[in-house]
Amino acid sequence: MSWGIFTKTKPTIRLINTFFKEATRQDIDEILTIEQSVFATPWSRQKLLDSFSNPNAHVQLIIHNEKIAGYLITLNSIDFLDILTLAIAPQMQRQGLGKRLLDDLLQRLEPHNAHAILLEVRISNVSAIYFYQQYGFELIDTREKYYSNLEDAKILRLLI
Repeated sequence: MSWGIFTKTKPTIRLINTFFKEATRQDIDEILTIEQSVFATPWSRQKLLDSFSNPNAHVQLIIHNEKIAGYLITLNSIDFLDILTLAIAPQMQRQGLGKRLLDDLLQRLEPHNAHAILLEVRISNVSAIYFYQQYGFELIDTREKYYSNLEDAKILRLLI
């Protein structure tokens, strides 16, 4: 008997106990822990706190088993949305959580007037560039020596 449901593609692990919520200042320690474990040059506590003070910024969390598994920080501009950072805790990576955060963002965009999503990514962060290209983000420019270590940034855009 053939079931017709088996493929040779890589299996995706779907975490059942996950949900989204808007971050508050009380979440800063968990966010900072993830930030410091994921990025070679992490945002400071103050820079993260500034996101909560900016009325145009939004910090979205993905929660798994009542713990922050990752976050997405965006900034609304007049006609576009800027992804400032997206991070998933190292032990939770490769489980589709980054994709779920981005899918959630795209669903929440409908009532807004944004025509595009922009972001910068380190030229060396090949996996992130690939991740965003899978969504249709296109390279539109390079910012030379953009990061503190003088690494170039690729500017990516998704028209929506």
